[in-house]
Amino acid sequence: MAKSPSFEQVLDAQNKCMELEHMHWRKYELFTFQFWLLLAILILPWFIWWKLVDRKRLLEILVYGLLVSTVVTTLDEVGCQMNLWEYRFDIEPLFPRLISMNFTLLPVWYMLIYQYFTKWEPFITANIVSAAIFTFVGEPLFVWLGIYETIKWKHVYSFPIYILLAITFKTILNLLLRSHRRALK
Repeated sequence: MAKSPSFEQVLDAQNKCMELEHMHWRKYELFTFQFWLLLAILILPWFIWWKLVDRKRLLEILVYGLLVSTVVTTLDEVGCQMNLWEYRFDIEPLFPRLISMNFTLLPVWYMLIYQYFTKWEPFITANIVSAAIFTFVGEPLFVWLGIYETIKWKHVYSFPIYILLAITFKTILNLLLRSHRRALK
């Protein structure tokens, strides 16, 4: 039976892994086409969002986006740690996984849908269409570009997750807003 590693051995392995990741990133990822694409995805959607966001609902919309960003980043980290998928490219080697998607594209997209589709039926429809685009166009495109690699994951698994995230966060935010309005009375 194999001996369990000590805490120090685990730290040493983590340090070695981090060193390897930095070396790989500097040699194979930094300043590639994929690097510049991900950097653009990280920055440009925020300019679009700022032009389109309803300033009267800014705080509400930002809370929705923060919920999206927090949960998708956590799910992404869990998926990568479990070797369900991995990213061959990113704009930095440390933290967190694919920040362009987790901190920009997904939250901005979800916030715009939340803003423009206030009634439930169109909101759900818009999110189903978005989930289909992300799942069956976006993810395969990122695979084709060499950015994203599925290991023990199929794109179709993502489809209901994208939809459930949107519905869950709208429900939570509606409950919070209702509670807040009652507290103000």
